[in-house]
Amino acid sequence: MPSIARMTLFMMLAHVALGAIMPYLPVWLATTKSLTGAQIGVILASSSFGRILVGPLVAAWAEGRGDRRIPLIVFSSALALGYLSFPFLGAFWPIALACFATGVMFQCLMPFAEAGVMRVTSNSRRWPYGRARAAASAAFVLANLGAGATIQAFSVEAVYAWFIIASLATMACGFWLHPEPIAQPAATPLGTRLLDGFALFKSRTFLLAVVAASIIQAAHAFYYGFSSQLWLKQGFSGSQVGMLWAFGVIVEIAFFALLASRLNHFRPETLILWGGIASIIRWAAFAQTPDLGVTFLVQALHALTFAATHMGFMRLIDAEIPLAQRATGQQLGSALIMSPIMGLASIVAGTLYDQFSSGGYWSGVILATIGLILISLLLSPRQPTLKLPPEDQIK
Repeated sequence: MPSIARMTLFMMLAHVALGAIMPYLPVWLATTKSLTGAQIGVILASSSFGRILVGPLVAAWAEGRGDRRIPLIVFSSALALGYLSFPFLGAFWPIALACFATGVMFQCLMPFAEAGVMRVTSNSRRWPYGRARAAASAAFVLANLGAGATIQAFSVEAVYAWFIIASLATMACGFWLHPEPIAQPAATPLGTRLLDGFALFKSRTFLLAVVAASIIQAAHAFYYGFSSQLWLKQGFSGSQVGMLWAFGVIVEIAFFALLASRLNHFRPETLILWGGIASIIRWAAFAQTPDLGVTFLVQALHALTFAATHMGFMRLIDAEIPLAQRATGQQLGSALIMSPIMGLASIVAGTLYDQFSSGGYWSGVILATIGLILISLLLSPRQPTLKLPPEDQIK
């Protein structure tokens, strides 16, 4: 099987695990471990902040490996072992530590998987990155629906099988990937590689784009945390709420599969700009508690608020950072900027929900506006366009 197919399958299996764990791990913890909402909230937030420290160390460590598969194998294996330990943990602190470790491992794994897919699809016209990413999003939706059906047919406890099977399958696929030996792996000490990674932020284009994309993505925090409750209070049925969530991912899949490869003539900054504009419209509309039909219409903007912003961020890394440091750039950008911004936005979202109900969506408008201003600085006519070295220097 070609490398593209294997790496795409790895990405899909990782998203199967994510599609089951993200919505249902809190329910499983509450049911099987009798954890309170406050305890679960602390557990879920901890990994985002823990990644601030772990992410840079992981990026520097990975640069010294002789095979690009190694981070994928290590983190998927750690993830599977972590979830295997869950049934044997009873007290809060061991559970919290296990959840923290698996959460950090997941957040470290995904940037390497994204970079791997971007790398193997970079020269493919039949299967570009957008289609591979769409397949992963489709796997996320199917896992979400399948895990939910498992709970309905059996019990909450049964969803644990999804966590284990998906994480073990991801690990197995990691070992199955074709070797990707690095001709000259980094021979410098870990500390030096770490400093070299931080040096990427000296690029004004990279720094502003990462911050702008992170803020626009963080504008989703209130939506991720409280849209379901608000829609139910508004009178939408449970199935309608599920359809709204699924529809958002479906338009994301359509963007990646059908449009992403046709937008190569647009600058990455332009895609992030579109995400910011769409975010302002989307969250301002949701703050007005529209009826079901309008809500579905506005939900289609997820193709821009998430997918276009994500695509712009990935393409900018591809354009701005040398191949050997692309996984490092994504890991550092996600760990040092995206994770803490999203974590803080999520914490604030809870207070806003308690105080203002649907008015909390205005926080997304504010964040999106800030991101829009930052990315606009890179689109100023005074800024040079991205330049690649002459062909005879690209080796």
